Amino acid sequence: MKEIVTIEAFDKWLIVFVAVGFFVSIVGGLIWAKRLTHPKRWQMGGLTGFLVGCIFPIIYALWRFYLWRIRIDLDKNFVGLHRIDVLVGNLLIFALAGAIIGLIGRTYARWLSFQLSQKGEGE
Repeated sequence: MKEIVTIEAFDKWLIVFVAVGFFVSIVGGLIWAKRLTHPKRWQMGGLTGFLVGCIFPIIYALWRFYLWRIRIDLDKNFVGLHRIDVLVGNLLIFALAGAIIGLIGRTYARWLSFQLSQKGEGE
């Protein structure tokens, strides 16, 4: 039976997705900044786009880490996909990564909201 999508094909697609997503995020942040009237709008727009864009390389890094965790290494008698400790470890690692990204995003959103509310005082 032949696979519809191989891991190698998905990996190549994901690399393109990460590169395009990172670039589009930065451009999107700058387009958003163009609509603002804040004195530091370009810095905030660029930083916002950059931070959103950083999610894409993190996705790729987690994908590669996941592949390493579920690898088959017959020399060491390791088949990661069939081990409960690998499954639980993956769950904890991905949950921790999501929590850290969420914490950073929430902190940045509060900072950005504060900056946008202070626009009248900076002018």
